[in-house]
Amino acid sequence: MEQSRGITLFELLLALSVVSVLGAISLPNFRSLAQSISGEVTLRRLANAVQLGKSSAITQGTMITLCPLSDGPECGRDWHDGLRIFSDVNGNRRVDPQESIIRQIGFPESNGRLRFRAFQNKQYLQITSLGITRNQNGNFTYCPISGESSFARQLIINRTARLRFAQDSDGDGIREDSRGRPLDCE
Repeated sequence: MEQSRGITLFELLLALSVVSVLGAISLPNFRSLAQSISGEVTLRRLANAVQLGKSSAITQGTMITLCPLSDGPECGRDWHDGLRIFSDVNGNRRVDPQESIIRQIGFPESNGRLRFRAFQNKQYLQITSLGITRNQNGNFTYCPISGESSFARQLIINRTARLRFAQDSDGDGIREDSRGRPLDCE
């Protein structure tokens, strides 16, 4: 009968060394993956919100406003805090008593900044009962906290409320905006 023996201190230290080296090698890749996923998830949620606003405007037959969250009935200032989608019958960008909030969306998984650049520098998006924007086009740009442009993402919205995601068309690892310029997080 063979006796079972335990592991020696040397074997334990050797195993811990191997695990430590493997962990150190994979950690940077994990951080890159997390930054990439954070931007993708944030903009996909935002795209779904715009689509919800568009379908709500058509089905309800009224103006719908998407704007940054705030504590009160008016629009906030920072898209990173989340957004509110609401019926905006009079188009004044605030939730009045006769209007209803369709949905409020946060970005808890986001690990970066979100900004909206639009025609006439408007910090809200309105969709008419026809399902088109109210004379607006623009883009939402996500930049990670690290500021690395390779992890920047952009959702582009045209006047007809059609959406598309910025692509890396030249293969340099940085996506380009609607004019073909590389996204910049500085």
